[in-house]
Amino acid sequence: MKFRGKIIDPHCMKQFYSIVIILSKLCRNVVLRLSSTKLYLIALNESNSNQISVWSVLDQQSFFKDYDMIGETESNEILFSLPIDMLASSLSSAKQTNLKTLKMKLTDKLSPCLTIELDLESQVSSKQLCTHDIPVTVILPKDWSEYKEPTIPAHNISVVMPSIRVVRHIVDKMKRIGPRLMVSLDASGKMVLGVSNLSATVDTHFIDLEIVSVQNSTDKENKYSTIVDIKKFSQFLNCETLNLSKILCHVVEGLLLHCSIEEDEYVLHYFLSGIDD
Repeated sequence: MKFRGKIIDPHCMKQFYSIVIILSKLCRNVVLRLSSTKLYLIALNESNSNQISVWSVLDQQSFFKDYDMIGETESNEILFSLPIDMLASSLSSAKQTNLKTLKMKLTDKLSPCLTIELDLESQVSSKQLCTHDIPVTVILPKDWSEYKEPTIPAHNISVVMPSIRVVRHIVDKMKRIGPRLMVSLDASGKMVLGVSNLSATVDTHFIDLEIVSVQNSTDKENKYSTIVDIKKFSQFLNCETLNLSKILCHVVEGLLLHCSIEEDEYVLHYFLSGIDD
């Protein structure tokens, strides 16, 4: 079992760091699944370990200048878990302009580690190397089935989300009113975010959103809704650090709010299970 990768493009280093930062706001631990062509960042639902809450896939050729791995079993993969906050902390230099290369490799230092090496330009010397060892837990092949690609149920409706900065600002204010957020979408391209308590009900309406797909496009009044934990949705909205062109919002009536980021180099899916009213 071996893994070694190197990123040299400044944009890719910042992008990788931003993805890790987003995940650090959504979960405590992340599973890295490495294959010869892809790098997966996976988080299980903390309240239901049988469900995946985050599924992110990076194309290794788009991010890595060098990528070398030898995995286990015929599938040639490696799976291990690690604390996402430690990974985010070790990559913090990736946002600096003097970072030349970012290297990652699996090492054995009394216990298995993911070693992060940051090569920085320095005014004092020609080279400054920062090394971080993150302890990892190797996942045995018999448990890999828990981290396979999730089956996504058919969406009732999918739209392009409004400006994430605006949505985040509104949702952060709504958190003071109640713990549950109702997200409603209809075929006219309207999104309604609603929160209530014993003394007040507050709704925010966004209109003329781009429709990606809808089950019954002929009925513009047909509305699909689900209720989710407002704090968990707010945490996802911090993904504005990626400077995205668009985020897709999908609703499965009463069951699921699914947000997805789909770029050429990577995809990121976030699943929020619906809760009872």
